[in-house]
Amino acid sequence: MKDSFFFPILFMLIMVVIFVGVLALMFRVNEPKIEAYKQDSFQKQVLQLLAGRISEATGEEAESILAAYPASYERYVKPLQVEGLERRAFIAVVQDSTVAYCFEIRGKGLWGSMKGLVSTTTDFRSIVDFAIVDQMETPGLGARIEEDWFLAQFRDRLFVQNPEAEDVTSSYEFISETQMPEHDAQLKRVTGATITSDSVVKMLRDEFNHIYKYMREMKS
Repeated sequence: MKDSFFFPILFMLIMVVIFVGVLALMFRVNEPKIEAYKQDSFQKQVLQLLAGRISEATGEEAESILAAYPASYERYVKPLQVEGLERRAFIAVVQDSTVAYCFEIRGKGLWGSMKGLVSTTTDFRSIVDFAIVDQMETPGLGARIEEDWFLAQFRDRLFVQNPEAEDVTSSYEFISETQMPEHDAQLKRVTGATITSDSVVKMLRDEFNHIYKYMREMKS
């Protein structure tokens, strides 16, 4: 009885150790490929957010710029080292002229942290393009903040409207996803995800307040 009770437990423990060891080994073997894939995906996203301004400066179609990755990334996108900014930043450079910036931004959603990428004009006042790159929201609800219709509301938007104020951004009012905005301060929220929608705007407002003030001081 004693032997029959402990044998299955011992067997399961041995199998768990073996499977964990195999998984750990597979991860170690594939870790460089995983990291390379993450880096590749991130760089493609940065290029996508900057492609419109690069296209305007070069006359080349944005689709062609994206299709030419990684050569186009290496040609036009440069990392921006800004001491004390504590955010990954990039610039799009065409013939030695900066045409746009791109910043990694962070915030908190309903269930955890979220990360985004936002490209801006060279005066840091307008959003050129915007993407959510990592979030932990509910699939089918809050996770819909990654959908294009939601993100498109922020593209080509003058976001810094009070450059001399303590809060350089303006307040926004959320309306139903099925409504049409009556003025520029209205944004459509994701149905059933009011908190998550609010969190996206809060992330943008908090980060723009920090980035705008910091970068303006650096350039002055």
